[in-house]
Amino acid sequence: MKFKIWYFLLWLFYAIIFYINWIVWIIEITISLILYCLIFFLFYTSWKKVRQKEVMNFIDFWKYFIYKVTTFIYSIIIILWGFAYYNNSVNPATMPQFTISNWQKTVVFQAMSHIARQEFYDEVQNEIRDFKTASWVLFFEWVKEWTKESNDKFDQALWVNFTPDLYKNMSKLYGVTFQDNSKLLWLVNNLDFNVDLTLDEVVRIYEEKVKIWTWSKNKSNEVINASDEILAKLSELNDKELKILVYVNQAILNVIIKNDDKMKELVSNFWNPDLLDVILEERNKNLAENIVKSEYDKIFITYWLLHFDWVLKLLQATDPNWKIITTKELYPISEKKL
Repeated sequence: MKFKIWYFLLWLFYAIIFYINWIVWIIEITISLILYCLIFFLFYTSWKKVRQKEVMNFIDFWKYFIYKVTTFIYSIIIILWGFAYYNNSVNPATMPQFTISNWQKTVVFQAMSHIARQEFYDEVQNEIRDFKTASWVLFFEWVKEWTKESNDKFDQALWVNFTPDLYKNMSKLYGVTFQDNSKLLWLVNNLDFNVDLTLDEVVRIYEEKVKIWTWSKNKSNEVINASDEILAKLSELNDKELKILVYVNQAILNVIIKNDDKMKELVSNFWNPDLLDVILEERNKNLAENIVKSEYDKIFITYWLLHFDWVLKLLQATDPNWKIITTKELYPISEKKL
């Protein structure tokens, strides 16, 4: 009776696989099961003979093997589904909106993600419109115009070909959309200010800080075209496979966003850490200086989440009165269901 249950569960698993990818995966899984069963049976019989113990016949071993494999498969499915459901529906990541003030100036810092739900960007757009209607100005993050030489050097230092379509293609892996700044700018009035550095400045500072790095020395390093890699991966998946991948990817992204330290560690491991220091530190300094020197005392800012803590510390270094007044949470990847 016990083995009939496990056979039923295995056939149920086959039905799910058939639904996702028709007959191809079923053939591959069946062949794999038979091969692994034969391999383990050989190990099993050899071990039993060495110990001079009774050897189970192949039919009984096959039943036991199916029982163990099915238990393993459903354990993985339950763990993976539980992880994804918890992080996507029960406890998804939030993107904070911090209001800070030194009682002379008030700043609303809307933390941003370059890929997110369209509803998240719509909420940010409405927030910007409401604040600007109330006579606030907008400071926004977007690396300014640059030369081709700087772009090539940046890609080489980053190890990734940072194409304009990278975020657009990346968003497809997570079932979301990408940040389109054109929809967040020039709302209500034209008091929008780009408070970012140019890529030329980023590369120049990087070269000054990392003396051992030279353009000619690193020409041989391979630059990954991440955008093409993503498109190639997507082309291998059917709609059902992509739907499953997206659901799991969203859960992973929610976990990363919820853990700032892990996100910094992940970015640091993926990117050139020396370049990352420039991308974060120098832009933090630039943003903090723009806030301090601005003639405006009511500023709404859209900037990457990783910048906020350091920008606040830089502001507090100039004036200890800077404090967080309120915090509001928006859902960038998936909305809380429970």
